[in-house]
Amino acid sequence: MDRRNFIKSTCLTCATSLGALWLLQACKSTKHVTNFQYNQNKITILKSEFITVKNDKTIQRKFIVIKPENLPFPIALYKLNDNDYKASLLQCSHQGCELSPYETTMVCPCHGAEFNTKGEVTQGPAETSLKTFITTYDNDNIYIQIN
Repeated sequence: MDRRNFIKSTCLTCATSLGALWLLQACKSTKHVTNFQYNQNKITILKSEFITVKNDKTIQRKFIVIKPENLPFPIALYKLNDNDYKASLLQCSHQGCELSPYETTMVCPCHGAEFNTKGEVTQGPAETSLKTFITTYDNDNIYIQIN
């Protein structure tokens, strides 16, 4: 095989692999929550929004997405563990594009910046963390304080 064909086949293999990974991540459904309360700069969400049942099997979601009318971008609420939640505005700190949330990361479709579930930069070009909100909880609800 000559050099040109080798490079062409290597690039094609790489592109196919990336496309397959993207499709696999896209298959996981994002839970957009519309059943929440918003009053006095506080969002109230039921903890049960993180639970789904399929074929008699209970599945814990890693995150949910909320879109309050008064904010320009949605909020991703991640369940870090049983007693820890993190809410981040899905607006890239690089140039303001809306982020795509996944189970372990949030990705900017405009320039490829990536953030972890706590809103911290893991890959540039973004240099600053996402806007996050104070979260508290009780037995049944999670509360996000919007400042």
